[in-house]
Formats: sequence, C-alpha cells, structure tokens
Amino acid sequence: MASAHAATVLALGTVSALSLHMTAAFAQQQPTGSAPVNSLGVNTQGVTGGLVIPSAHVLSQGTVAATYGNFQESQLGLSATQQNLSLGFGLLPGLEMYGRLAEYVDPIDFPVAVSGRRDLSVNVKLQVPTPWAAGPKVAFGVNDIAGGAAIFKSLYLVTTQQFGAVTGTVGYAQGSSAYSGPGQIPTFNGLFGGAAWRVGDTGLSLLAEHDGRQRHAGVRWQSPPIAALARAQVVGTVQQSFGAVTPLGINADATKFSVSVVVPIGDNEVRLKDYKPSPAVQLPALATRATEGGLQATPEDSLASIRKALVGLGLERLRVGQRQGLLGPMVIIEYENHRYAHNEADALGLVLGVGAELAPAGTQRVLAVTLKDGVRQYETSVGVAAYREFLRDGSPSPVRDSLIWDRVNAASTLETRWLDETPTGHTRVRVELRPDLNTAVGTEIGLADYSLAANVVAIAPLWRGARLQGNYVQQFANTPNMAEGAVLAELRQKNGLKSLALQQSFWLGNSVLAQLAAGRFHHDVVGVQGEAMAFVPGTENLLRARAVSYNQAPGGLVGGSRAMSVSYRHALAPATFIEAGFQGFGDGSAGPTVEWTRWYGDFSVQLFYRRGGDRQFAGLQLSFPLTGRQGMAPGPVTLSGEAQHAQALRTRITTASEPQNLVQPSAVRDISLESNMDGDLRNAGRASQRYFVGQIHRMREVFYIYAVGRY
Repeated sequence: MASAHAATVLALGTVSALSLHMTAAFAQQQPTGSAPVNSLGVNTQGVTGGLVIPSAHVLSQGTVAATYGNFQESQLGLSATQQNLSLGFGLLPGLEMYGRLAEYVDPIDFPVAVSGRRDLSVNVKLQVPTPWAAGPKVAFGVNDIAGGAAIFKSLYLVTTQQFGAVTGTVGYAQGSSAYSGPGQIPTFNGLFGGAAWRVGDTGLSLLAEHDGRQRHAGVRWQSPPIAALARAQVVGTVQQSFGAVTPLGINADATKFSVSVVVPIGDNEVRLKDYKPSPAVQLPALATRATEGGLQATPEDSLASIRKALVGLGLERLRVGQRQGLLGPMVIIEYENHRYAHNEADALGLVLGVGAELAPAGTQRVLAVTLKDGVRQYETSVGVAAYREFLRDGSPSPVRDSLIWDRVNAASTLETRWLDETPTGHTRVRVELRPDLNTAVGTEIGLADYSLAANVVAIAPLWRGARLQGNYVQQFANTPNMAEGAVLAELRQKNGLKSLALQQSFWLGNSVLAQLAAGRFHHDVVGVQGEAMAFVPGTENLLRARAVSYNQAPGGLVGGSRAMSVSYRHALAPATFIEAGFQGFGDGSAGPTVEWTRWYGDFSVQLFYRRGGDRQFAGLQLSFPLTGRQGMAPGPVTLSGEAQHAQALRTRITTASEPQNLVQPSAVRDISLESNMDGDLRNAGRASQRYFVGQIHRMREVFYIYAVGRY
C-alpha cells in the first residue's frame, strides 16, 4: 500500500531556522563538511553513506544526487519488483535532504491496487559542527521523518573518520515500523559500522559493513568530474548481503546494484571567483590605456561606441546618455535583455563592462537602468575606475564598495542628455518552447504517472509595459492512468489554444509593482489574472498578492472560478527566501501556505506546505533553465527555450488514522497564472543590492566570454 509523509513540512521549519546561522557555524571548519571525493556515495536508504549504512558526511551545499537501485530490506520480505529511487540535495552547509521512493510489489490482475508496498519518504541528515578540522565527523539523521505509514522510520547518530586510504564509520540507530505482524522488525536498528578502502586513484573503493542485523560487502566506482555535464560524477555500486533472512526465515541473500549521478551545482560560485581569462582575451593595462596616442574620442563618439557594442551583443531598447551626478559625470545606459535568459546578472555584466571601458574621459560612474517591456525595473551603478581595475585583476573589494543598486525612480533619468532620445529596436515576437509535465508519484495506482506536452508561447510586446501573450499546448505522451476516462484523467494535458491575453505591467508610485492580464485562460474560460508586489522600504522583503476571476469554473486542476493569495516574503539571504501567507484555493478550500526557496546559481530548490481545510500537502519544486546562456540574437522573431522551468512534486500529508496518500489531483493547488512578475520582470526574485554585489565575479566572467574582442 502506498504511503506519503509530512517530512517536507518539518524540513521547512528546520531549514528556515537553520539558514540564519548554519553558514557561520560551519565557516570555522574546512569546507569538507561535504562528502569528500574518495567516499562519495548514496546508500540504499537514500542518504550519503556506504552500501546500507549512513556516514557522517553530507552532500555539499548546492549538490544534487539522483540514484536508482534494486535493493530491498530483508525485513520487508521478498518481492518480484524491487526498486529504490532517491533524489538528494545539499540544502545548506552541513544539511542534506533526500526524498526516497521505494517500490516492493508483486504482479496482480486488478489494475487499481498495489500488492506489496510503495512508499514515499524523506530523510534528513545534519552534520554537527565540531571544534576540530581533521578529527572525526559527527552527524545526526532521521529517516522517514513523518507520516501515517512510516515503514523506514529511524533515528541515528553516526561518526566517520578517515585513516589514509581507509574510511571508518560507526553509529547507532533506533528504528521503528508502522506495520505489525509475525516477525515484523524495523528496517534499520541497532549498532552499525563499516569501512571503505580507496584503491589508489582508480576511482574504486571496497566496502564492508554491518547494518545492525546482517553483513554486506561490495565495490563502488566513481568517475572523475565530467566537464561537459557540469562536473557531474557517475557512481556505480554492486553489493552482496550475508545472513539476510525474511521475517518468515527465508534466505534473502542477494546481489544488488545502484547507480548515482551527483552534480555539484553549488560549486559554480566558487569557480567564478577563481575565473582567469584566457591569454587570448586581454584588456590593455590601465596605464597604457591612459597614455595611448592619437586623437581623443569626443563624448558623443564614446557614447555611440557604447551603444553600437551593446546592440551587437544583443541588448534591446538601448538609450545611452550622460548626466552630472553627485560624484561627477555619469554615463546612463537604458537596456532590455531577453538574450541572456539564465540570469540578469549576465546582461548587467555586459552593460557595466562595456560602459566602463568605453566611457568618455572624466566619467566617474556608469549607471545601468534595466527595462522589461519598456518599463524601468531597477538601476545599478558602479565607479568607472574601480570597475576597470576589477575587470583586469579580479579584486572584488573596490567594486563591492562602489556598486549601488536600487529600484528605479521614475524621475531618475529626466536630466539625462541622451545621444538619441529614441531607443533602439526590439524583437517583435518572442517564441518560447516549454515542456508541460504533470506527474503523480508513489500513489496506490502507480509508481510514476505522467502526461507530457509541448507548450508553445508567443509574446508580442506592444506599448510600454504591455504584451500580447498566447500559449498553445500539444500533448505528446501519457501513462495509461492519465488517459481519458482513467483515474488520473484530471492530470492529462489538453490540446489546443490554452490562453490568449493582453497583459499590462505598471508601477504605483515607487514601491508597488503590478501586472494585470485579461483574455482567455485554461482553454475555455474568459477572465482576469492579477498580481502585485509591495516592496518594504529599507529591506529586501515584499508583500505579494495574487488573484484570478473567470466567467465560469475551468475545472480540472484549476478548479473554481475564483482564487486568491496574500503572502509576505522575507529574504533570509540574497538568494534564500521564506514566504508565508494565506490562500483561497480553486477547489473552494482555504488555508495557510509556506515556501522556502534557495538559489544555487541558476538552479533553485523550493520546499512548500499548503493547507486547505483539513487537507494538507507538502512537496518540493525544482527550477532550472532550459535555454542557452546566450540565446538567439534579436530580430523580428526569436526562438528560445524556457528561461526557468519549474517542476514540482507533492504529496498529501498522511496520519496514522489515514495512512493512504489518496489521489486528489485538483485539491489545494497553488494559484495558476500564465505569467508571473518574478519570472518576467524581477530576475526570478533575485533582485537586490546584496544579490548583485554577490554576482560581480559572474559579471566579470560574462564580459570576457561575450564582449572582449567584439567591440
């Protein structure tokens, strides 16, 4: 029988509290709080460890690990189908979280049931800060942390120490089981330990373990980092159990395997700090640049060179001008970016780099004004001398002290003397290809059901702040459970024109940004969608409101004709947010919502909890780009992938009295908007002084990659 657990809810509270102080706690230790290269592995329980037992190592911050294997705990008997899938994340320094999906079932004739166990669980491990750097690592973990049918429930304390090529682990687990019956015992319980011997630099390790009940031995191979796959590593394991028996006393010794892919996405920020330009791309030394002979360019020539260079790099709606600032002459550059879709820091790096390098003599600062659909969103300025020096030597301190970011005041450019009052052109129609994937994972009905479609989005900018947007959906594939008339038919993608709407974004004063859309939505209904953000002065926090109203109920996953949400977003760090509020859901229920979001470069992980009436759901959402870092150059029509694709998995929170993860596709669903201001206007929420100061190494790198030698 399937079960699903409330682990993500507990993790939300844990993460939001820990995120404020864990980085500081671990700053005094070496960055090896993560699993070192020679012991990298995911055990059968779905945590960083050996074959079956956990270790005291955790995934490094920003690392993602996906694993597939065919191990089954002998305490649960022997099933014809034995599958384990896990997905893990290094959420914070010293904190990892894994989701595990185990399927131990036997064939049956009746199609809507499970003969055996299909279980969703969440495991969390926290590495305890220690006063020593080279001593043993210590960690505390919880497997299957909540829920009504916690098959794999256990608490454990573990320590790991490395001795040359050998890594030793010892710990104690306290396990329990939601099932009772003859011989039923916990799957992980008692004193456990093991050792792993690294065989030179071959990538091979030999492992031997005792999990508290039986022995295991195996071999593990780990590939070197694969540069073409974001330095991902492939880890393969083969293992054999000894003395394993089922609750009925049947011999359960077997050879099993697992394969993992581990991607250190968080390492990108470290890589950027160490970036060194190729010798083939060099900027002239500042002393040489200042004493070059020949005629000096006029200010107008310099501004024209800046505009020409940035047009060549693919930026749109450009205006370049000058004005007198408090610290002296400034170059002002207005621009709009759709070509560098991963992160607005890329376009900003090009604008500040070109502006500083080509600024007229005597210019003190360069100010970049970022537009979206012709509406000013925010402005960023930096000292010319400091930025020129930073581009050459990479020393960040002067630029961090010099860079100033703020939301745009509508009057901030009124006194600018523009080279040309008329902005340069922009793309007339932007076409995006997006995947639409509906899923149901770990239910009584199926292990993993899906409905996949292509969503073709066409965006035509109109006047300032306005766009006409249409979405056309073509369904490609689905599992039988999502066929028409099947039990999960609500999740089946629907073909045809999904939406066609006129959208308008605008500022109300200097602190409220709003967007309204009116037209056809969800294939069949006519209505309006709206969103507003009120920015709290002097902070990075905001109050957000969303609402929809249609002429009739769309049905399906959307539910009713009315829905609303009000929430408050608090910035725990420049790329970490917690947002809490209240939502009236489309199914007619209402209740609180909580979201925790952490960005690792251009990849984000979000944990969420939503309650509508007496039904509670928790889950995880991943967001990642599905287009190139540099897209198609502007033209009448451009084609691209999705700048940020969000894919969520959720489960109903179960209890001991209601342990089943009942299938309720349309229950307690987040408000569905065809466009959202975070994604369209605010760099996916990553827009603040602290955030862009933290992106200066990225800005330098992108300038060398795309700009040097091209102007």
